[in-house]
Amino acid sequence: MHVGFGGTPANERRFTKKRSSRRRMRISKESMNRLVMDYLVGKGYREVAEAFWCDSGTKPHVDLQSVQERMSIQQLLLKGQIQKARSKLASMDPEFLDKNNGMDFLLTKQELIELIKAHSIEEALQFAIKNLAPFGQKSPQFLHEIERTMSVIAFKNPSESPLGHLLEQAQRRRVADEVNSAILRSQKQELEPMLPSMVQQFHFMEDQLEAKLNRRSHGIRIEESTH
Repeated sequence: MHVGFGGTPANERRFTKKRSSRRRMRISKESMNRLVMDYLVGKGYREVAEAFWCDSGTKPHVDLQSVQERMSIQQLLLKGQIQKARSKLASMDPEFLDKNNGMDFLLTKQELIELIKAHSIEEALQFAIKNLAPFGQKSPQFLHEIERTMSVIAFKNPSESPLGHLLEQAQRRRVADEVNSAILRSQKQELEPMLPSMVQQFHFMEDQLEAKLNRRSHGIRIEESTH
């Protein structure tokens, strides 16, 4: 059986189009190595990044020690150890929180949440008055968040309040992600490494090409010979 588009075998046509598409998408090995390194650094895989540096000769844009520090801060935030995370941030960049008022507020609010989680209500109230209220006085845009967070204290069982999700681990993760993004911005790194999106784009283009070829297959000419 011979299958073809106007005399050209279908399999050969499909192979030719795929090869042509891949050739257009091809990038240099150096560029690909850079994408891989940026991905490893952005995700915090310090040891893998070091090994890749040795193997490929692709030097990271930042000191890999800063990657370790960034991951340490992430782990502290995920454990709810806000003061220790602040100390690490100050060691990494003494002006980081001074330049990022939003991050300073986020960490202060999270510290209050941790006190509420520990059922240290009296301490939480004193902390809010001393440390959180000044944000609202200086920057009115923080007032709503302060009021929302403080409302959790009004419930006998804070975890069952309408804002009980603030006491869940997912809240720590959100804070850790926001701080991580702020650190990357301060280091002028990509917030979202390009490598995963390029892979997704490649697969999307392949799927589109397959769909196009399948649509055209309705017009093929089939010649069948029996011997």
